[in-house]
Amino acid sequence: MICTVTLNPALDLTLCLSSLEQGKINRSLSERLAPGGKGINVSLVLKSFGVKSFATGFAGGGSGEILLGMLQRELIPCDFLSVKGMTRINVKLRAEEETDINGAGPDVSLSAVRTLAASLSEENFSVLVLAGSLPRSLPSDAYAVFLENFRGKDVRIVADVSGKALADILPFSPWLVKPNLDELGELFGVRIGGREEAFAYARKLRERGAQNVIVSLGGEGALMVDEEDKEYFVPAFEGVPMDTVGAGDSLLGAFLACREQGMSVRDSLELGVAAGSATAFRHGLATAEEARALLSARKNRT
Repeated sequence: MICTVTLNPALDLTLCLSSLEQGKINRSLSERLAPGGKGINVSLVLKSFGVKSFATGFAGGGSGEILLGMLQRELIPCDFLSVKGMTRINVKLRAEEETDINGAGPDVSLSAVRTLAASLSEENFSVLVLAGSLPRSLPSDAYAVFLENFRGKDVRIVADVSGKALADILPFSPWLVKPNLDELGELFGVRIGGREEAFAYARKLRERGAQNVIVSLGGEGALMVDEEDKEYFVPAFEGVPMDTVGAGDSLLGAFLACREQGMSVRDSLELGVAAGSATAFRHGLATAEEARALLSARKNRT
């Protein structure tokens, strides 16, 4: 089974407005409250594609209770360690532009990270997904501390993290990492100009320890260099973007689901990009049916 780890989950409150005027009272046209955090999003996408996962991390306060209740109603198996403070609430304002105000979240100790990792290392998970930002109270190497419990374990590590956290994970030879273009450039201290340059730096990630690398290119699609050093590129799908939150998580969740179901690397990446695009074309995470419909429509045109 796949286990998704979200150390800093959230409730995402999305407010849709006709326009946003700073310094004035603004009234939303509609609002939506949903469980958030990259790992949680991956679990939700996996479920839509028919793949079970176990979601875990830290939760605190009344907002943490609401989050867990939402996951239970979605029938996502989960167990989050309780911490002091309040699970963060992220406010997503959707008007002429996307404006996000992400909460800070509770204080989480490094000993709590070790406790969570130790408990998970006793389970027989086939894939461990580490995704999202760290709570502000944790050092940047907290993911590396977490992974010390998994040395020698027969588990594939998947990481959707950025900055120093990504650099610290590479020595553990993760099975898959998924930076976006900016995160890839940040890791190497460069500004990546185009697809071929992105392929070159994805290969450098493999040289540093990653077995497979997917680079999400936003509105251009995604590319991949796999463990056999084969290169793949899938362009994004045509449509009108409405909300990009969760698009990268949809790509990753769909890709993992397809690989779990025995699909080829290329087919999995194609459906992953379709899922990411479908999510960008709506509010909330797209369903597997929506992703497959996009992919089917493209194939019918070619």
